[in-house]
Amino acid sequence: MYIGSDKLSSRSSEIYIKNEDKMIENSEEALAPASLEERKKIVTHITYKGKKRRVAYACGLPFNPKLAENINALKLLRMKIKKASLIIIDGGLGEGKTTLAVEIADYITGKPIDLSSRRNATQLAMGGQEFIRKLRLGYKKQVPTLIYDEAGDFNKRGALTRFNATINRVFETFRALKIIIILVLPCFGVLDQDLLLKGIPRLLLHCENRKRNYGCFRGYSLERMYYVRDKMNKIVVKPHAYNLVSANFHGEFVDLPPERSRLLDQLSTKSKLEALKDSEVRIEGLVSYYDLAMRLSRSVIWVKKAISELKIPHKRVIDRKKYFDEKVINALADYMEQQERKAYERDKKSK
Repeated sequence: MYIGSDKLSSRSSEIYIKNEDKMIENSEEALAPASLEERKKIVTHITYKGKKRRVAYACGLPFNPKLAENINALKLLRMKIKKASLIIIDGGLGEGKTTLAVEIADYITGKPIDLSSRRNATQLAMGGQEFIRKLRLGYKKQVPTLIYDEAGDFNKRGALTRFNATINRVFETFRALKIIIILVLPCFGVLDQDLLLKGIPRLLLHCENRKRNYGCFRGYSLERMYYVRDKMNKIVVKPHAYNLVSANFHGEFVDLPPERSRLLDQLSTKSKLEALKDSEVRIEGLVSYYDLAMRLSRSVIWVKKAISELKIPHKRVIDRKKYFDEKVINALADYMEQQERKAYERDKKSK
């Protein structure tokens, strides 16, 4: 099985790293416990609300061993070439993209990642700004993987442009991080062609046909991503492109255990509510102290002081945060110009 090439076979029981002669033994049998006693220790089902619920397959993983083989190859590739690698997960609403991303992150990390709160979830970023902040934090803590769930940000104007710029900047700036980034998207087709040309994406997982307690996915190598993207550019219904390009392998994944699923739902819901609030603010043409500071290239403290001196009233308060009419920026720009003129005249008199 070749990561990053088209020779990623679902029938193969061996992993080959591209441009490496060494063969890595890691068959489906090797991933499963060897002895009967070890197999008996694996918890594949739990009882929840009086019903039996699957939480793992016979190999002890929440997804098929074939996906684990590919992730293992990515981990080896990351160590050998010392570059960040990208796994892309896309699919429609409710197909379990973030669930699969968390399960992959758990597997790479070697333990369940923290989902207890937005602050503690250092390996799960909801949106671009949080992703950059947690990437820096992850570098300090030497985390092996980070989830970037961008789905909630695509309702903003110019979001796609900023998103692609962020991804390109990340892989240019943090190329030596040796971290596997798991990118969750509504549609793979929104990515810049440059990312493919640079060989940054290593694995594409398309989620589809989710059932009650498990989801399904198709896996594509880098080479086949080019074919998927080409088909997307030629048809109107973009997701149909996956029916026109054969996947390298298929698989299934189970839902997270009930408690972790609840925590993930809370994080996801909070992120979506924040995105809705942000959309509401932008539709009404409102700006915060921070927005004004960014546009005027001044500090937030300077903006607050100027608004206080000009006695400009706020228009709305949302979650104890003051918002102003967008036209305020003109009054602040005039105020800034007056202050600069006064400072210039004082300097002239002193000379």
